Amino acid sequence: MALIALSLPILPGKKAKWQEMADEIAAGPMKARLDASRKAAGIHERTFIQETPHGDFVIVTLEGDDPLTAFGGMMADPSMADFAAWAADVHGMDPDAPPPSPRLIYDSKA
Repeated sequence: MALIALSLPILPGKKAKWQEMADEIAAGPMKARLDASRKAAGIHERTFIQETPHGDFVIVTLEGDDPLTAFGGMMADPSMADFAAWAADVHGMDPDAPPPSPRLIYDSKA
């Protein structure tokens, strides 16, 4: 199993929009859609909010056989087009581009 972690900024003025989606994921129909999308992609996702004095960030971990390829597949999934558009608006990311690839600096088990 491979693991990647992505840090995505919540753009200025987009925190309320981000929170609306977080609430819908926690208690609404979006959770089932995301769960199905992640299952179809063969990954386990964990998402965290990191609130800092320099802005708010979402930290996403994707774990599976090929999380980078899975990420691209999820963002290109026509059934998730509204979510990809939301992510582009809130995080300023290009859903058609690969995510920025993090570089591992430290692993206590390596």
